[in-house]
Amino acid sequence: MMNVYIIAGWLSLVALFQGLKPLPEGVYYESDVYPVADSNMTFLVDLTFKDSLGETQHHQEIFDSVFAYIETAEKYILIDMFLFNSYKGPSDWSLIELSADLSALLIARKRAVPEIEIDFITDPVNTLYGGILHPELEAMRVAGINTIVTDLTHLRDSNPLYSPVWRTFFQWFGNTSSYGFLPNAFSDKLDPVTLRSYLAFINLKANHRKVFVADYRDEMVSVVTSANPHSASADFSNIGLVVKGELWQDIYRTEEGLAKFSDSKLSGEAALNFKEDTKKVSLENTIQLITEGKIYEAVIEHIGTTTQGDTVKIAMFYLSNRQIIKTLLQASDRGVAIRLILDPNKDGFGFHHNGTPNRPVVKELKKKSGDKIKVRWYHTHGEQFHSKLTLIKKERGAHIAILGSSNFTRKNLKNYNMETDVLLTLAPNSSIFREIDEYHDNLWKNRGAGYTTDCSEFNDAGFMKTILYRFQEFTGLSTY
Repeated sequence: MMNVYIIAGWLSLVALFQGLKPLPEGVYYESDVYPVADSNMTFLVDLTFKDSLGETQHHQEIFDSVFAYIETAEKYILIDMFLFNSYKGPSDWSLIELSADLSALLIARKRAVPEIEIDFITDPVNTLYGGILHPELEAMRVAGINTIVTDLTHLRDSNPLYSPVWRTFFQWFGNTSSYGFLPNAFSDKLDPVTLRSYLAFINLKANHRKVFVADYRDEMVSVVTSANPHSASADFSNIGLVVKGELWQDIYRTEEGLAKFSDSKLSGEAALNFKEDTKKVSLENTIQLITEGKIYEAVIEHIGTTTQGDTVKIAMFYLSNRQIIKTLLQASDRGVAIRLILDPNKDGFGFHHNGTPNRPVVKELKKKSGDKIKVRWYHTHGEQFHSKLTLIKKERGAHIAILGSSNFTRKNLKNYNMETDVLLTLAPNSSIFREIDEYHDNLWKNRGAGYTTDCSEFNDAGFMKTILYRFQEFTGLSTY
């Protein structure tokens, strides 16, 4: 019995330390606040929807833009993307081979411009935590592209029930792409994987960032997005923002920290000498790079300071964080109009999902606000509404937009997963503000297509789903 107490005590200490340990360099970061002109930003939208004839349509801007910037880069490209693989599992749709196309384009650019430096960073889920050889990553590595797989062990653990067990007993064994005997989670057509792949997966943590940097003519351009270069995600609805100017340097710094704690380094040091155009731009708009917990702080602060007459518009894949839910309810009580467009959480790479966390959260928001918080579901057909956007429309003063990779969940916002967003302060007459506002309004009002459906369409959040969501959000035993 004493041994049981000793093991339990040890695991508790491991859970405490790994959940609170100091954050590595490049995590929980906020940049300086930079002035930015509307002309130096482009709002990008991917949408999948049914037209008036019931035909599926795909409107794609994000990776079309990324690919175009790759084709013109001469000095440096930096990419950090969460999902990057060509495995589609049971998915029965086929758009483009996005991962293979991106890999081929980067290799072609390296061959065409041998002196260009390219850093490519991704999450270990794409190799099943070392359990498979990733063909696109291997091809890029052979072509001279610096590929980095994030070492997640340096991040805090959000899963205190399992992660201490994994860290104590299993992490020391590493992994191998040989000797697998378990079904491959990506596809039953692929080679089996080891038990160690699944033991690592249950840690349920990720480098969830989605950023791109490249030189473009005489300046640097950045893309911060919610989209993955992932074949099975190619038809997901997403958003992104192109930003020209000095913001790229902060993206570089956050990714440099990631490279260091992943026992690697970025190859683009020469790009840091790139001279930015120092021409004056309007101070009416500003932009700031924020990551991980800094995103959480910004969302809480800016929703928390809204007043009657303001409007909060959110488009989000996952909404589960308890403090954000509380902050939305408090804003509604102050007379703030709140409109949420959410994914119904019913589809995921060909698998059916049970509606958590969004459906029980919506039930709670509607009930506790007296139905004042308005919600519409994006009308998905196998794909996902994967956008991550918060727009705060002020009755007086500058508007706020927060967008990027981060869902509104404990893992995404509380310094567990790695995330990158931008915080925009936009003048009332800003053209970028109008574009973002029109994007949300078009989906809300179904302008041009039946994008969204009434909140009552998915009204099945019973007691057990609520308990499941609350348990998963609290313990981290979930993929959200």
